[in-house]
Amino acid sequence: MDPIQAMAQHKAEFTKNDQQIYDAIMANPDQVTYQSTTKLAEACGVSQSALSRFVKTIGYARYQDFRSDMTTWLAQQQVSEDPNRLFYFERLERLLAASERVLTDSYLQELARYVRGFDRVFVTGIGKSAHPGLLLQSLVRKAGIFVHVCPLDMLKEYADHMGENDLLIVFSNSAQAEVMGPASAATGRILLVTTNASHAYADVVDRTVVLPFLPPDPETCSVSPVLMDVFVELLVSYISGTAAE
Repeated sequence: MDPIQAMAQHKAEFTKNDQQIYDAIMANPDQVTYQSTTKLAEACGVSQSALSRFVKTIGYARYQDFRSDMTTWLAQQQVSEDPNRLFYFERLERLLAASERVLTDSYLQELARYVRGFDRVFVTGIGKSAHPGLLLQSLVRKAGIFVHVCPLDMLKEYADHMGENDLLIVFSNSAQAEVMGPASAATGRILLVTTNASHAYADVVDRTVVLPFLPPDPETCSVSPVLMDVFVELLVSYISGTAAE
């Protein structure tokens, strides 16, 4: 189903809330690809139930189905207007613009305070999501914070020795069971950095940072690892108090 046509076909039926949701989505369609129903409802200025009703009004049984079609539609629109320009850089610019709306000054300040509140910080990831952890460990030393990278094959052993005031940061684009399963055994708190707003571990993690991605999905979004590194650079600057420099 074409989600844009579906919305247009039902505009005559829209309530005030529906119109508000429609306007917010059309102003920034990309946000649907990475926002959960709760976050998108907040961005639209309506309740989650109002967003669920909107999705059903335009012909979808679930928000996830609407998001899937929006992701596909956005991918089809991504045709370069400049044949002499590499498409990678266009995608990176779009991703950074979407990220700027998520990684605000107040959000990063609060997140830095959260991380600094723990005795020790452990980090892990798999595949291309492993690099942000290594970068964090390297950069945060100057801030006097203990950070240690845990290889996935040793994560269970590390998790068994974590204290209640330790933090495990998990970098995972899709928050798959391969990494979240071992991480769930950690005694301390878990901070998940992902692009999967609908991950299945909300009852396990203490906090989730949801970064945007470009269609069709996080795993094939070649610039996603770049964004995780950008996030780490920003977080460390706030932790060390150099963000304003």
